[in-house]
Amino acid sequence: MTRGIILKITATLIFTLMAVLIKLTGGRFELGEIAFFRAFFALAVIAIWVFWQGNARQTLKTQRVPGHILRGSIGSLGMYCNFAALGLLPLPTATAISFAAPLITVALAALVLKERVHLYRWSAVAVGFVGVLIMVGSSAFDGGRTLSGPIIGLLGAFFTASAVIQTRRLTSTDGTSTVVFYFMLSLTCVSTLMLIVAAHWPPGLVGAKFMEQQRFLLPDWRDGLLLAGIGICGGLGQIFMTESYQHADASIIASFDYSSMVWALVLGYGIFDEIASFYVLLGALIVVCAGVFVIWRERKLGLSGAQSSKVV
Repeated sequence: MTRGIILKITATLIFTLMAVLIKLTGGRFELGEIAFFRAFFALAVIAIWVFWQGNARQTLKTQRVPGHILRGSIGSLGMYCNFAALGLLPLPTATAISFAAPLITVALAALVLKERVHLYRWSAVAVGFVGVLIMVGSSAFDGGRTLSGPIIGLLGAFFTASAVIQTRRLTSTDGTSTVVFYFMLSLTCVSTLMLIVAAHWPPGLVGAKFMEQQRFLLPDWRDGLLLAGIGICGGLGQIFMTESYQHADASIIASFDYSSMVWALVLGYGIFDEIASFYVLLGALIVVCAGVFVIWRERKLGLSGAQSSKVV
């Protein structure tokens, strides 16, 4: 179990480092270009991992191609929103708002998957969203900011939660490595298509003014390393996270997602001189407590179910 916890905490650190690199490059490169490098290099890392494990044939085998395309499309929307939020919000704030995703997942599991969600978890979700509203209000009115950053961050959390729901459907027949591989493959294809469209957008068509404002640039070697680092961190973080669930129960491992807030506070202050406001910290604390309660409740129900099955 200890190994699984260490792997999960390492994964959160790697993903936070990826967010730092995105903020460092976001001022010079557009989201589509950043997404392409993130997907391409992450796909390369994951492909090496799959072949190194020796189960490439099993990983590539699937009969649910439409489901993987849907998961890739939803995940792509979530990633674009999360990248945009990082450009509009301080690192700790963007990280804290992303914590809404597990709470949204609970609601979507009840509405879409028809899972039975008891009053305790609904109460935790409601309390968690109070924390989200505190963070959104603080981000919108602190320092003259607008609502665009928090709203985009919440959209990212929604799409992330939706991707989790689709992942649950896929993992009923496909392995985790299969879902991860096809997600990165889908994202690489989508981001490549966006780059091609942006580069050849006819000037007379609707949206030409918007396309002219895009800054798709060839990076120099320094920016190239940063952009490649985004993808490498994304791939390594996914591998560490996947491996962590092999060494401990999911209900235990999931609670360590919130360690990313510690990394965001440290790196946000150390690199960008960003300090989270009191209300952001308060809202984050409420959301984290609500999320941990949901995880604890699911674990308790799981243990109760296991004991009941043993008695029977």
